[in-house]
Amino acid sequence: MSAINIAFRRFWNSQTGPKTVHFWAPTMKWGLVIAGLSDLQRPVQKLSGTQSLSLLATGFVWTRWSFVIKPRNMLLASVNFFLGCTASMQIARMVKYRLERGDTWPQALKYLVTSKDASANALVVGQLPQPVRQEDAKLVH
Repeated sequence: MSAINIAFRRFWNSQTGPKTVHFWAPTMKWGLVIAGLSDLQRPVQKLSGTQSLSLLATGFVWTRWSFVIKPRNMLLASVNFFLGCTASMQIARMVKYRLERGDTWPQALKYLVTSKDASANALVVGQLPQPVRQEDAKLVH
């Protein structure tokens, strides 16, 4: 038998191989990572802070858990680590956007959790915050 054949057979029959849920569940979960990466093109105002916080917590908690369970599942660890990283990038984008608009750190973090605009720069009906940046004016009109 060749070395490739032996390696494939060992992978095929392993406890985390393609004949088990330990392989297919993490493989399908990569769809969440891909969706998160595609959301990097989405405007920050359309992102959900609570969803990103949930994905961050899920990603890092399950990354740790995948090293504790038997069999240790490196595929599960890698997909959850990248899920957490993708969510942290989205959270960083949202916080940066809120800080650039004049929010304080507590206001920006509150916005992540509640999605309610508590800043002094919140839009009031018929009134625009001062100063209005060009990209913000495009969103209003």
